[in-house]
Amino acid sequence: MMIRKTLKAVCQKKVAVPFLCGVLAVGALPPFYFIPCLFAAFSGLVFLLDRIESKKQAAMTGFMFGFGFFSVGLIWVCNALMIEGMGVKAFVPLPPLGFGVWGGLFVAFAAWVASFFKKGVRRLTAFSAAWGISEWIRSWLFTGFPWNLIASVWTDYPEMLQTASFWGSYGLSVVSVFAAGLFAFVHDKKTLLKSLLSVGVIAGLLFGFGSWRLSKAPATTDTINGVWIRLVQPNIPQGRKWNADEAEQNLMKHVHLSRSAGAEKVTHVIWPETATQFLLTQDEFARAMVTSALTPGAILLAGSLRTQKENSSLKLFNSIVALNDVGVFLGSYDKSHLVPFGEYVPFADVFPFIRKLTPISMDFSTGNGVETVAIPRTLPVGMLVCYEVIFPGQVVDKKVRPYWLLNVTNDGWYGISAGPYQHFATAQMRSVEEGLPLARAANTGISGMIDAYGRVVSSLALGEQGVVDVGLPRRTDQPTFYAKYGNAIPLLLCLILLLSAAVPYKKKEL
Repeated sequence: MMIRKTLKAVCQKKVAVPFLCGVLAVGALPPFYFIPCLFAAFSGLVFLLDRIESKKQAAMTGFMFGFGFFSVGLIWVCNALMIEGMGVKAFVPLPPLGFGVWGGLFVAFAAWVASFFKKGVRRLTAFSAAWGISEWIRSWLFTGFPWNLIASVWTDYPEMLQTASFWGSYGLSVVSVFAAGLFAFVHDKKTLLKSLLSVGVIAGLLFGFGSWRLSKAPATTDTINGVWIRLVQPNIPQGRKWNADEAEQNLMKHVHLSRSAGAEKVTHVIWPETATQFLLTQDEFARAMVTSALTPGAILLAGSLRTQKENSSLKLFNSIVALNDVGVFLGSYDKSHLVPFGEYVPFADVFPFIRKLTPISMDFSTGNGVETVAIPRTLPVGMLVCYEVIFPGQVVDKKVRPYWLLNVTNDGWYGISAGPYQHFATAQMRSVEEGLPLARAANTGISGMIDAYGRVVSSLALGEQGVVDVGLPRRTDQPTFYAKYGNAIPLLLCLILLLSAAVPYKKKEL
């Protein structure tokens, strides 16, 4: 009787409890990986949704969960506004509020959809499917921002990741949310055992498939002959990175790291996003320095600004450029998925008083989209600049499958926080989904090599300066099931789950 009264009192806390559940769920995300938080948070949310009759109240409950999850899970964005010289410290409270409201709407949608279904397992099933659909929607709505997909809680557990090769991150998120919500139905020993058994079966299937897939995978030391990559992480503080007085010093830091011990066997040197203020394809001084950074025959793949004249206008690109050891330009890739307010101002004509948060006042132009880039003495590569890596199903040229992916980034904006860990986790997810190794170079963040199964071969920690010398792992022999069919697979799964939740069952449910 006392327990029932307590639960009833909890349910009356219509705002605080779902908000706290959302905050609790953050504990399962990188870099914490405390999985019990996932089960406690979603079981708590489903428990609340199962005791709500009003669709409006269901949506509000979901909104508050999402507000807690996204405002706290993305609070590290505030660090970008606190960098000295930015002049925007007064706006520090805005990111948590903005992300909380934005993210809350997606969870509100999932909870609202679930409220149309019968209470119990069917409502949980519908909620899990709607959650997966909401993650997919936020990958493209308003240019998209699919950050902190629930599937990322498994990136520290390689076996649990492998089903993403079949149904992608969205599919793994759906199953994870369903399993995490099963303890909402526990009210005695019998239902506890039933929930434990159900969770055990789901986890066992995920782990079993992952173990089987990894047992057939080559060792992480099985690399492509003749390719030895050096990932450079200079760890330049963001407040100094764009200081004009330190431009040459920062460039030379990249050069010295590129030429440090072991450089004689390196075939490819990789510098992070916007590694230097100099335009590497146009500035003769910078190109001379690049030449001194490379041993004979080596190739530099560097994040760099690039300009291009088109008619009477000048376009600015956030690019990856390739140069050889004598400074010859070999090719480039231009970022196509730009960051709103960081690289361009949306609706600038309507709101001319809004400015970008980055030091460069000029808006960046978009590239031609995802493509496999062919560079001399380099295996065909798919290039991704910064957060382009976070979009499931949108990182590989389907016409020409690359041998590897390259992601350059600058996570220095976000300091020592959860953000860089979450960003690195998304790169792991893309490797599993596409069956491709991924090399990642960060100004600071986490630089490293990830194999085609999401396993970290070698890495350099957040806040460290140095290099990672590593071979290039092999891609899977064939594209993964997800790589072939993309997001049609998880969306079909969600549709099937919604239909199954609508079918009446004769057997007693949880």
